[in-house]
Amino acid sequence: MMQIFTSIRIKFRKTQSGFSLLELLISIALLGLVMSLLYGAFFQISNSTLQVKSTLETRQELRLLMKMVLDDLQNVQYLKHFAESGQSTIPRRESGLIAETKLGPENTDTGELEEVSSLYFHTAVKSRFYPEEKEQDPELHEVSYTMQENLDTKTWEFNRREDFYLDGNIREGGKSYVLSETVTRFELLLLESETALAGGGFQEKWSREWNSDEENCIGTSPLFGEPFCLPRAVKLTMALKGEDGNTVTDSQVSNLCVPPCNPEIFK
Repeated sequence: MMQIFTSIRIKFRKTQSGFSLLELLISIALLGLVMSLLYGAFFQISNSTLQVKSTLETRQELRLLMKMVLDDLQNVQYLKHFAESGQSTIPRRESGLIAETKLGPENTDTGELEEVSSLYFHTAVKSRFYPEEKEQDPELHEVSYTMQENLDTKTWEFNRREDFYLDGNIREGGKSYVLSETVTRFELLLLESETALAGGGFQEKWSREWNSDEENCIGTSPLFGEPFCLPRAVKLTMALKGEDGNTVTDSQVSNLCVPPCNPEIFK
């Protein structure tokens, strides 16, 4: 019996899988395009977040500054007996509120100098600058808010001055601190009078200047029938420039206490 052997030659084909050079270049180009889009979107979102954060911080700082000014102004006092108790050489001492205007920082849009307010007044608040005198605090002080140009740094500084004891000069003395170097606008409007209109409502008269030290003061209080030496209300407008270069502006109106709101102070 013969055995027949058959040999079947199987041919194996070598196959190679992969990318061609052209496909590789296209893939790299697409990957680069996608990555650039992702990085662009990331940095755009990051910059927007930083800008929003800077604006919020600037607005918060502006609100704190305005609150400090308005808290002091809401307790402003005209001390009639103090004003009239001067010596013969000084027939009348300053009291109440004095508001003046002067040229301040340059407006970056118009190139002109802005007018800013300067305030000097007596106020019935606790001392902010004399913590060591807390037990002896009379809670009646001279306070002023002004903007002064620092000639060394060429910047405008927003200052608060406080004198612990009252004296004949409401504009000087005490301690002064720089609250901010980025205030670009400080404007105060003072309500002089309200006139009833025939058709209803009131016509308001506002002024940027005020001087309670005038002997006759202004007008007559409708409640007490005597001259009043303080404005009925104030409108405070301030602007602050943030680190991102953007400026935040805010305005607030606050009613003031027309004497004799604290009769015990006038005795």
